[in-house]
Amino acid sequence: MHRGINDNDRYPDFVLLLEEDHCNGRRILDICGQLYTANGYDHFIDTAIELARQWQRHQVTYERVVHLRNWLRENETYQVPLIGVKSVLGCKEFVDRVIAADYVESGARNREFFIKDLRENERLFFEEEAFADTD
Repeated sequence: MHRGINDNDRYPDFVLLLEEDHCNGRRILDICGQLYTANGYDHFIDTAIELARQWQRHQVTYERVVHLRNWLRENETYQVPLIGVKSVLGCKEFVDRVIAADYVESGARNREFFIKDLRENERLFFEEEAFADTD
């Protein structure tokens, strides 16, 4: 088991690998100052981190990265293509498409959950500071 690994090639500056257990693949990550435990099968967090690496630094938050990870996991069922996801806005729109696929798959029975999920996605990705001008 390794502790306090600073693996700059593997992770961007907003992620620090604190601990890695090579036997079971479990990792403890510090993402934007908050701890995240990734199990060996959690490749979704790695994809979310790689997508967030393309955003402007002030747009990256723990909450956004984990939210994106959760919808990437959900997307395993729907296989919505990862198209246009090179920006925070593109990732927001990708999550909207996964939410819509989930709604359609449910036979449009859970409209209140569909609306709640869309609002939550809007809140997470359209917080004012995400699009603030940093110049």
